[in-house]
Parts: sequence; structure tokens; C-alpha cells
Amino acid sequence: MNLRNRDALMRKIMEIDFALNEMVLFLDTHPNDKKALALYHKYADKSRELKAVYNENFGPLTPADNLSEDCWEWVHGPWPWEN
Repeated sequence: MNLRNRDALMRKIMEIDFALNEMVLFLDTHPNDKKALALYHKYADKSRELKAVYNENFGPLTPADNLSEDCWEWVHGPWPWEN
């Protein structure tokens, strides 16, 4: 994947995660809303899926996303100021 795909994927992740945060706020005040809860789970699944694609192609988004058991992958990608 190229840099344009990386940016587009990152933007999609941010959009989905923003929607998830908004849904959490809604569910805090409407905890029994089954439709909202189902939508939350749908977007949470999509977020995990997109983050897995990002991690596989561009490296971990957070230290917790380090998938390698052989080495610490967090330091292998370019640093933010190197982009």
C-alpha cells in the first residue's frame, strides 16, 4: 500500500472511532437502546478490522498493537517527524 492509501485508511479509522466515541456518550444516557447498542458493536467491529489492516500494512498504531512476539515492532516504522 502506498502513502495515499495509508492516509485514507487512517482517516477512515479516525471517522469510525469518532462515531464510536459519540455512541458511547449516547449509550451513557440511553443504556437500554438496543438499536444504538447494535450499531455500536457494528462500528466497533469495523474499527478493529480497519486497525488490523493498518497494523499489518503500516505497523502498530499504539504500543498495545505490537503483533510480533520476536521483537518490539513499535520502533521499526518511521517516526512521526520523519514523514
